[in-house]
Amino acid sequence: MKKLTIASLLIMCLLAVCTFDDLLSLHDIKADYVSASVFRYLDIPIPGALPPWTATSLEWASITVSYILRSVLIAANLVILSVLYRKVRKLPDIGSKQALP
Repeated sequence: MKKLTIASLLIMCLLAVCTFDDLLSLHDIKADYVSASVFRYLDIPIPGALPPWTATSLEWASITVSYILRSVLIAANLVILSVLYRKVRKLPDIGSKQALP
């Protein structure tokens, strides 16, 4: 049971890291992302080819990987917590008169 609790805590830490990574990626996207559609929407002539860094492809990839990893980790944590719940339900009540082994 101790190993499952530690695994659940590690998953929670990884989820916190994913959240922080998303925050950093989205902040960078907000600062750097430029697309031709934005220029068209604002009726501004496109000043030639946009630099590759304005696409922020690494940040978008980071968010995609984080989303997939976050989904898998949440599903794994739900399984771990359900197993822990079943194990805790089988434990004798502490307040009962029954002696612990």
